[in-house]
Amino acid sequence: RMLFSGGQQHQGLYNDSVVKSIYLTFAQPNYWTLLTQNYANKIDLPATMVLDGVTYDSVGVRFKGQTSYMAVQGQKKSFNISLDYAIAGQDVEGYETFNLNNCFQDESFLREVFYQHQIRKHIPAAKSAFVKLYINGANWGVYPNVQQLNKDFLKEWWLSNDGTHWRADR
Repeated sequence: RMLFSGGQQHQGLYNDSVVKSIYLTFAQPNYWTLLTQNYANKIDLPATMVLDGVTYDSVGVRFKGQTSYMAVQGQKKSFNISLDYAIAGQDVEGYETFNLNNCFQDESFLREVFYQHQIRKHIPAAKSAFVKLYINGANWGVYPNVQQLNKDFLKEWWLSNDGTHWRADR
């Protein structure tokens, strides 16, 4: 594994020159109420996801974020999608988790994707790209899909998972 100065264009899921569409379908007509009620306990709600014409059954969806959840005006919440929620090993290109961020306090919607594109030229950083989200047929607009910082991220950059890992939570 090696950091290439200048970076490389990512293909597939995190190709930042393409805006992919994610279609989520919830069977429950009161899905928004259920997502809201399950926020504090981080409980996923099952949904069907379609990406690039491929259907992924029984993905888990929940709201994510702290400040971006509590302080956001309106319904543009951040989402966590767990592809392996009910079907072990279900993934897209090896990724089991999608983080769709609502760009809280970033009216340009560019900060995360642009910053990560630039910083990856110099240090290990998450991959990200824009997606267009549809929920039960309604267009929810553009979201940055930001790579989960988990064991898969660590494997991409380091030879070992050993060492100290830090996360800044309140």
